[in-house]
Amino acid sequence: MLSWIIIIIIGLIVYAFRDELFAVAAFIGTFMAVGALLFWIIFDNASLGATVGFWFALFIGLKIVLQNMGAEYANIFEYAYRIISFPFWFLNRLQHILMEPWRYLTKDYISYSTRDAIQPWIYPIEIVLYILITPLRLINAINYNIFVYCTTELYDLILEVFVPGSYDEGKGDFVGWIIWFPVRLVKYPIFHGSLVLIEAAIWTVIDIFIPTITMYHGTDLTAANAIVGNDWNSAYYKRWTDGTFSASRRGWAGAGVYFGSSRKTAAGYAYDSYRLSDNNPVMIACRVSLGKILNYRLAPNEIHDNTGPYGINAVINKYAEKQGYTSGEWWNYNHDYWEFCLFDWQNRYNHPWRIRPIYVFNFRTGLAQHINGGFRHWLFSKAVLKDIFNSTQFMIMLGIAVVIVIWFIFYGWEYVWDEYLWYYF
Repeated sequence: MLSWIIIIIIGLIVYAFRDELFAVAAFIGTFMAVGALLFWIIFDNASLGATVGFWFALFIGLKIVLQNMGAEYANIFEYAYRIISFPFWFLNRLQHILMEPWRYLTKDYISYSTRDAIQPWIYPIEIVLYILITPLRLINAINYNIFVYCTTELYDLILEVFVPGSYDEGKGDFVGWIIWFPVRLVKYPIFHGSLVLIEAAIWTVIDIFIPTITMYHGTDLTAANAIVGNDWNSAYYKRWTDGTFSASRRGWAGAGVYFGSSRKTAAGYAYDSYRLSDNNPVMIACRVSLGKILNYRLAPNEIHDNTGPYGINAVINKYAEKQGYTSGEWWNYNHDYWEFCLFDWQNRYNHPWRIRPIYVFNFRTGLAQHINGGFRHWLFSKAVLKDIFNSTQFMIMLGIAVVIVIWFIFYGWEYVWDEYLWYYF
């Protein structure tokens, strides 16, 4: 039944794009004919010439199509993602709510007596909720790490093969484009694409144990490229270096990197004229491991009183460091949204495992933003590995995740296929 549905869908697609397909066939056929004629005259081998002509036409054609259709693809991807991802967006929000359901009761001031009555119950309830929402963490990790991140990254890497972003690799030079094509093919989708799949699988396992939420950071395109992308003035090995989430020196909830649980929060920061250095306000969607969260309404008065525009950030950050908090949450009553600050007054969380970008959305164009050369890696980065190897606990967890991924590659997928998927195909 499924096979017939697929055949019907393919048939409808072919019919809908018949004119374009005829144009492509004519384009390829012309190159094949010219190649066959030239190779027949020079080498007396028409079949080889037709083959060379076919691949040459395919390479040139894909370059033209991708170069001209990049925005359209991003547009289609954006709308398709909005429709398909709604259930996963809901599950991500549900996970976020169930991590601390009492946060919505703490928007306003809480009296000392209520605060003292709530505090003893928080930790036991958190443990129960952590166990109960494990399936949610798995579903969200698969969706955002495998589906969203890998789709975005592989698109950027494949596009780099046909529309290079570096002059050193054939940008703006037809001959250079041809010469560097094999290098780009191996370098981007094959080498870096493989690393993307590996790190996405590893982090999917880790996210089951370490609560991670998809959150949004607002900035401009210039800063977004510096955070997630590559420096085209650097040599190839520079991809190994780190991006920069610059910590805000001042904020309403401490010094650190700020995120929102909704697009509204990110848009508020992105459109802020103080931060906007170009005409492209953007939103970076990230997988964020918030760690131990400080709710300011439940914090001591000294800490609560130092939130807001007139507070002293150093008081909040020193308290957080002493008590082991890695992030803070607070209801911004001026703009009616939740803000989350990943505490960082020493730029320790620039590009380690706590913040992992998955895509960039451009508010000006209304499209997913293409990043030349793809994102910097989640795992294969000096800062990330340094951060991991400084923690014995995390090293053990990373080792377990690697073992699980290797097991799945060699054995697990067969079990999943045999037990759950084969029937549908």
